[in-house]
Amino acid sequence: MTWPFAWLATVTRKGPLGWGLASLACFILFLLLTFPFGPLQHRLLTEFNRTSGLEVRAADWSVGLPAAIEWRDLVLTGPAIGTISVGTARAAIGVFQAILGQVVVEYTLQLPGVAQSEVGRASGSLTSAAWSLQGPLAVKGHLQQMDLTTVLKPYVSRGTIQGDFAHRWDTTQGAQAALHGEGTVRAEIKDLVVERIAPNASANSSLTFNQIHAVFACRNGTCDVMDLKGDGVDGSFSAQGHVTLQQPLQQSLLDLTVTVIPGAGFAQKAASLSLPPFQPGAPLTFKLVGPIIQARVAL
Repeated sequence: MTWPFAWLATVTRKGPLGWGLASLACFILFLLLTFPFGPLQHRLLTEFNRTSGLEVRAADWSVGLPAAIEWRDLVLTGPAIGTISVGTARAAIGVFQAILGQVVVEYTLQLPGVAQSEVGRASGSLTSAAWSLQGPLAVKGHLQQMDLTTVLKPYVSRGTIQGDFAHRWDTTQGAQAALHGEGTVRAEIKDLVVERIAPNASANSSLTFNQIHAVFACRNGTCDVMDLKGDGVDGSFSAQGHVTLQQPLQQSLLDLTVTVIPGAGFAQKAASLSLPPFQPGAPLTFKLVGPIIQARVAL
């Protein structure tokens, strides 16, 4: 018998073990060639739409090697995020787990218009016990210098974020299921400019920070602030407390105690934020409570 591939011929000369390895290699090859990637990519997008509440559209898709699906020019739309464009997305599928009815996906997202492959990139994994994604579900991810203006504009005019997150749900059934479960978020934001930080604020009300470090621990819809601090030309701050998640996310409830050491820039902007005048360098502690988009300040 003549094998079409030279390496198969070499392996089969090694006796029963070689024949076994050659048979396994052929099985894997034919499995990948005949695997229903078309229905699979449609199912992935459909289930993501259902569980996330977002609408996801892809201009095109293709099969990648060894067993992956690649989407191009994705658009994510939702009430909390507006519209987000994604240049490419890649999902490497665990084929044998898929045959057993489980979901194991290694994913990579790349923002459009980024020349460097390690910038504007999110990667991680998703595992689920079933294709319905309604049982135990776990997501892990890493953000690599993601441009915040792509997801938070017009509230952020400049800034990049880098960090890690992990979250696990025992069940994803129910309208509020996405807000529950438990997990952690660690992030570092650099060169941040925040706009529209108060209703009817003037154009001079933006705040600038060199860096912000944040650690949150979330459980059953409540995120405790383990660490939140930042500094920049407008001063420095630290905060503690918790955030109660709501849908849409703009209605999430803050209950934070914030200590600010204003710089000269922030002292000048205090009037436009309906705050009393500050002395640069003098610490001030206040409470920040209520919905994120209409939080109240209590001195």
